[in-house]
Amino acid sequence: MDVRVEEQALPPSLGIVAFPVLKLVREARNEHGMRHQDWERYRRFCTKKTHRVRRALRLTHVDESSVQGKKASASKNRKRRICITPEMQRAADKDKSHAFTRKEIALEQIQDARPLELLLFEAEHCLASAEELWAAQDSSDISRAVLRRRSIARGRRAVQFAEKLEVLADAMNNHLDAVERAQCAAYVGLVKSAVLFIKGDWELALTSCAVTRSLFAKIAENSATSRDEALASSFLDALDAQVRFAAYSVDDKTGDTAAIVQRVATRDACARTIPGYVERVDQLEKEHAGLEATEPLHLKWRSHDIPLRSFEVHDTVAQVNKEQARLEQYLSEHGSTREPTQRTHAPRTRLSHAARNAKRAGGVRTIRSAGAQRANHGELDPFDRVLGALTDAEDAVRILVDDNAQALAKSHSARYEAAGQQLRHAHELILYRLLCVRIARNVRLADEVEAKALKRGAKARAMLDARLFVQAPSIARPSAKPSQPGARAKRPRTTPKSFKRKHARSGQHVRALALRNMQSERAVHVATAKAERRALRTVPGIAKLLENIDSSLLGIGGLVVVEGEPDVSSLMEAKRFYYNAVLLKYLARAFMQHSLFAEAALLLQRAELYVRQAAQSLELADGAEEEDKAFSPTLLGENVLDTLKAELVDTQRAVLNAMATTHAAPTTALRDTKWGKTIYHHALRHVSFDPMDLEHMRAQARELVKSADESTDAMDEAIDEVPADTVDAPNIPPADTPYDPANALEEEEERKLEAQQQPSSWLGWLRRT
Repeated sequence: MDVRVEEQALPPSLGIVAFPVLKLVREARNEHGMRHQDWERYRRFCTKKTHRVRRALRLTHVDESSVQGKKASASKNRKRRICITPEMQRAADKDKSHAFTRKEIALEQIQDARPLELLLFEAEHCLASAEELWAAQDSSDISRAVLRRRSIARGRRAVQFAEKLEVLADAMNNHLDAVERAQCAAYVGLVKSAVLFIKGDWELALTSCAVTRSLFAKIAENSATSRDEALASSFLDALDAQVRFAAYSVDDKTGDTAAIVQRVATRDACARTIPGYVERVDQLEKEHAGLEATEPLHLKWRSHDIPLRSFEVHDTVAQVNKEQARLEQYLSEHGSTREPTQRTHAPRTRLSHAARNAKRAGGVRTIRSAGAQRANHGELDPFDRVLGALTDAEDAVRILVDDNAQALAKSHSARYEAAGQQLRHAHELILYRLLCVRIARNVRLADEVEAKALKRGAKARAMLDARLFVQAPSIARPSAKPSQPGARAKRPRTTPKSFKRKHARSGQHVRALALRNMQSERAVHVATAKAERRALRTVPGIAKLLENIDSSLLGIGGLVVVEGEPDVSSLMEAKRFYYNAVLLKYLARAFMQHSLFAEAALLLQRAELYVRQAAQSLELADGAEEEDKAFSPTLLGENVLDTLKAELVDTQRAVLNAMATTHAAPTTALRDTKWGKTIYHHALRHVSFDPMDLEHMRAQARELVKSADESTDAMDEAIDEVPADTVDAPNIPPADTPYDPANALEEEEERKLEAQQQPSSWLGWLRRT
């Protein structure tokens, strides 16, 4: 295939053409086998790709007249096919010319970027074929010399297609930007370097790789976006290994890739290897100077700033940032906790007669009406979208970490060590963000479960109140008789009746009232039992969410980047203790509802210990205010732990009082249920219900009741021992002194002053009361 650009002009209707060479090559190689160095699969893809583009451009080696004749002769009523013998075929082919006609791409026939794409994948096809033949030297029965000769021939053909691509791109100067033309030139150097490696010409291969790498470095520096910079950097990193191997083959023991490139890629070598190298670099810098400065995409967290040099990781992290921005907007509009929404049912789809018959017959093919809605028409939760993007990013970075570890095991070098350290830090930062979002999602789900439970409880109470509301019985009045013809209307009474009829004393109203009271008590009892069961049903789900939060916080604490920040590590430990205390509080309520007060008191005691541990860890978390806002609760600057501790103390006091006043034997009904086993499973991860510990809690309850009784008896004895003259008597003036009402206010103020000057003892308190 030839490219004809002499004495040719581009059509005037052609506008700006977008042809990102590096992006097309990277995506094609990654999606079709080159992740595993499968050159055969990639060659098959390039064959199909070039054939599709040739057919679209009508550049296939097929007689167009014969194709058009076949299409014109096709008719609806086809004639019977006649069997053609070989003699008949030879006679028919005598008049046809079988001379090969070379196809060409004329500049005046270009309408879009497909001619450039055809030349690119023709070069990729030849390069894949050359690499496949070179890799088959050890596994094929053909001699190595034959395979090497064929491989070099296919590589030479790949260089020819790449050079034609560069010529056509330069001819489209005004319709391609400088970055895309520089990418085409860099691609030519990339193909030449691969072919020189197949030949084994290490000096030329070193020069070609060094010059191509320097051009890729210039493209990365002058890229418009951070994505283009990461794409060029990925090709630049791939050339580092080739530069070092070629330098080693020519006995260059420098080892530093940058030093080798600076020494080899001189100005003359660049101009000789890539014609127009200096002009291309000047155009890149000129275009980049006119662009707006954009901040490159980095992973930043506290003192860590990691540039993203991988094309795949850049895309995934960019998607993560996009989804997190949507999540922040959603939370700013709807709040951190989502209110339980009303369930809406989609209208039932009305099926036609044919669709109903097909559904009744059980066929796979069903007919949908025009207004039928799909079952899965809802939008994903913003938290789920962020988690999906973070999972993809974590997978991509983990693959790169594993690949770098394998490369480091094969060849120990400073480059792989530095790249491996950056990749590990990037993987841990992405994993940190993933676990933080997962914790925030679980906290939100737990709040939503509790909100729905409260809503169901309020609805049940409203229904109970409506059921218990009894209207006053209405008095049945006789219906008015129709007026007779000629009758006069009854005159209204001017004076009220002097008597009122009394109800009979049969006891019917009393019995009805007692029946209503009994039914109300029964309804209240049933509603209370239902409310307890409804509250118990939510405990396993909330416990599972809180356990997931605990495991996520343990994962965050195990990261190297978090261990290197003592304040963040202490903060995560404090939050872990806090959520463990909240979990034990929910479990204690479940045990209380089954009258297992000793177990509940033991859980509350351990929860109080967790709160104290959280307070101790929080003292070392100064400086982690930004990380504290990643998910609730914000422990720094708020009295969350004090509030939780007060709730635990009140609940523990109520449990001890109930345990002392309730003399029923503990039952094992909780262990027999499925959800009860789940509650025991979560509780036994924090405490062990040892019989001695349970008996100790019962003894504490008995001591509490005994001390309360002794204090009450002492108070009663003290009140009995108070002398009668110390009790305040009513303020009655003496008989011999005249009573002046004007001095009443002054005397009252004097009594208040005397009461304030009395000693603050409990006798004085009794005297004042």
